[in-house]
Amino acid sequence: MIDIRNSPPADWIASIRTRFPTERTVDSALTRKLEQRTYPSEDWTRERDIATGLQDLISRHTQDPFTIRGLRPLSGGASKEQYVFELDWTYHGERRTGERMVLGRDPVESIVTTERTREFQLLNAVKSDIPVPPPYWEDGAGAHLGRPSIVCGFVEGVQKPPTGTSNVTGIGVQFDAEHRATLGPQFIDYLARIHTLDVKGADLSSFDIPSAGTTEDIDRQINWWARVWEEDRLEAVPLMNLAEQWLRRNRKPLDFVSLVHGDYRTGNFLFNPVSKRITAILDWELGFFGDRHFDLAWATLPLFCTPDETGTQLCSSFYARDDFLRNYERASGMPIDEERFEYYRIFAHWRAIAMTLGAGLRAADGSKTHQDVVLAWFGGISYPFLESLRQILENVHCVSSVNGQFEDELVKDWISAP
Repeated sequence: MIDIRNSPPADWIASIRTRFPTERTVDSALTRKLEQRTYPSEDWTRERDIATGLQDLISRHTQDPFTIRGLRPLSGGASKEQYVFELDWTYHGERRTGERMVLGRDPVESIVTTERTREFQLLNAVKSDIPVPPPYWEDGAGAHLGRPSIVCGFVEGVQKPPTGTSNVTGIGVQFDAEHRATLGPQFIDYLARIHTLDVKGADLSSFDIPSAGTTEDIDRQINWWARVWEEDRLEAVPLMNLAEQWLRRNRKPLDFVSLVHGDYRTGNFLFNPVSKRITAILDWELGFFGDRHFDLAWATLPLFCTPDETGTQLCSSFYARDDFLRNYERASGMPIDEERFEYYRIFAHWRAIAMTLGAGLRAADGSKTHQDVVLAWFGGISYPFLESLRQILENVHCVSSVNGQFEDELVKDWISAP
């Protein structure tokens, strides 16, 4: 059977955009992905071509002489190609020699398709309050490097203890009691800072910021990931459509507009292995403005939980669920709405499946990424996510039925189906 998603015609792309209205820059990134889907698979661009593009990008932003040295690829990362290099240059009148920098460059397709300008603007907005890689330049249209790219300063640090273990992209990191006691409070504190940060005056022109008291934020988020699922899935999964319907029917108006990191978890921060101080919060490409409960639900997903010495499951490898939430309340001064938190648990599961079973497998299947093996692995872990999502929705059905609030016959039929 011919899959229209392999070579989407213009009228199909237009219909997708109409069905799932979302933020302007999210729409532009996803539309570009579809329009380029028939392009050749991952081309393994030669490093000398990357060097030429990098030279061109930097020369557009500085009039002083500079030298690029030691350009080489970095391993890791599921969503971008990464290169490290040293730069001799002048920054605000200061001559710098051998400053290490990282180039992040989009693959042809990825587990997430986002605009580099959004990430660049967020890094600039938070850099005075949150430890992040210093942002220097972006090539949002890929005019210099062939694909959208961003250049940031290199930050020293590790993702796990020297004797620790983890899976790909930092998932499954285990911290001993000493690391938990030192890193855990920092992890909570920075999340609280992000959610309460005043970013007025920052250039956030690539974001459509929602208003409190409306459902603009969650409507755009649902449309974003429903669109990703519809345009990337390799097969139909009725449970995904059911979950989407439930999310649309049970959304609540936003109580407080927060900056939401979008992928806050272990594996997405670096720390000094000696002082055990967090040196950088990474991967801001999924950031948006909306409900803080999403970050809390995401950080407590089972995928990001590991057991302590007694077998107790720790959210993001630091705290048991209730301790995690109570510590966040103390650090942020903001209450947690348990109903919102449960809603975003369902949303987080659903989004994770759209990313892994949808976008990730599509990119791997089409050989559109340098990380096709990693994304295929993510496709495998999406099935436990599906089962967990089914169980949560079944529990919602049982509770709502007892309270006399569950009237959707379609949902009841799907939940009870074998």
